Amino acid sequence: MNATPNPADLARRPAPRPAPAPRPAPAQHTPEPKPGRQPEPRMQAQPYVPRALSAADAIAPGKLTRSERLRPLYQQGIRSSRMLPEARLTALTLLGYANFQTGLVHERWRPTTDELASATGLTAGQVLVQLEVLTQRGWMYIRTLKEGARAGSSVLQLCLPAAVLEDLRARKRKGEPVS
Repeated sequence: MNATPNPADLARRPAPRPAPAPRPAPAQHTPEPKPGRQPEPRMQAQPYVPRALSAADAIAPGKLTRSERLRPLYQQGIRSSRMLPEARLTALTLLGYANFQTGLVHERWRPTTDELASATGLTAGQVLVQLEVLTQRGWMYIRTLKEGARAGSSVLQLCLPAAVLEDLRARKRKGEPVS
């Protein structure tokens, strides 16, 4: 038996097909401007330039516009952050308990440490550490309600740090995909 292959060992292949001839481009009709009327110059979209932020302003809660919703932006921001997976998991789990527009987790629906541990698969101690990490990095804080029927009760507030919000806006304007 010969170990060297010969041309008879190869399968016959059909000859390659010739490339099709290119089609001519369709003629485009451009309307001619009416006499006495100058065409208006189109508004050029200005590139979004993120604000320069100090360290304290970077972790301060960012201000959402009327057209922005907290839930999708928070999710994109957490996914693109460089935090440890445990912190991201805890943040995304808390997002499930929060109001989609405001990010409030009311005391009535606020999960306990043990419930978060069960939902995330972490220990209660790990959950406490991750909650502290999220608080220190500006992703959440606890505040007391001042108005309404439940004034005086404490709520968990999820928020986007200003630096992350500026980065997400810049990416969106550039057309870059946000994870």
